[in-house]
Amino acid sequence: MDVKQFCEGIKLDPNAQRIIYEYQMDEWQYQAYKRQFYANRYSFFENVKQSERYRQLFLYLFVRFAVDAYEEYQRRGIDDGIYFDTFHDIQIWCMTCKRDYDEYGIEEYNWLQEHIQLRLFRVGRLQFQPFPFERTLEVEGRTLFNNQLVLNVHIPSGEPLDPRSVEESFERASTFFRGITPIFTCHTWLLYPELNRVLTPDSNILQFQKHFIIYDVDHESRQAEERIFNQLRADYGQYEEHTYLQRSAKAFLQAGNKLGCGYGIKLNPIR
Repeated sequence: MDVKQFCEGIKLDPNAQRIIYEYQMDEWQYQAYKRQFYANRYSFFENVKQSERYRQLFLYLFVRFAVDAYEEYQRRGIDDGIYFDTFHDIQIWCMTCKRDYDEYGIEEYNWLQEHIQLRLFRVGRLQFQPFPFERTLEVEGRTLFNNQLVLNVHIPSGEPLDPRSVEESFERASTFFRGITPIFTCHTWLLYPELNRVLTPDSNILQFQKHFIIYDVDHESRQAEERIFNQLRADYGQYEEHTYLQRSAKAFLQAGNKLGCGYGIKLNPIR
């Protein structure tokens, strides 16, 4: 795997590819960054952020780290499809950086380090992250214990949340993560129960909710506003109305309601 193969494999924007190909860095300097990343990622983050164009530097380094991670993917027998799908997040967040900061780069460095360290994988439509459950909870007669390993679910942007692709993703993840009981947890605005007052019954989001038992709700979270409108405003009237979801969510908020987050669990049947 080389940098060009990688960039093409994750469908990185040509303008972002140009930045990487033209970036000037000695090999000894790259190896020093890499050692610091694996030794102490927080120190690494602060070091990189001292650079004038640190978002471009994060993009360059994470692409090279991901290329280096390919060897470990091969050693574990993980196919190239999952490798490229997982690191396609670099393209997603690079374009988010362009939208928010008007430059190709990476601002979500703390999130993408999970991919680099092989702690998160995209399997089909969804991403999965083995994670210790942080409480003891009884759900439908089954007990989840504090620190029990579960599969935390994340929903990358960019594609419809098609019910069939979601179902296939859960099925593939149950096989991919051998040795982990297929119990899925998810914390997201997509699981907020009040969305049934915002969306039509056939909404993909509401179909996604049906996979989960919602065991807790955070009414104060504003993640939904961030995701729907790509920004937070104190005055709801300033939100855009380009899509049905934006129009419906804006009206819901202006009527004095809140859009929070839900915490959900999906339990596979015991066999």
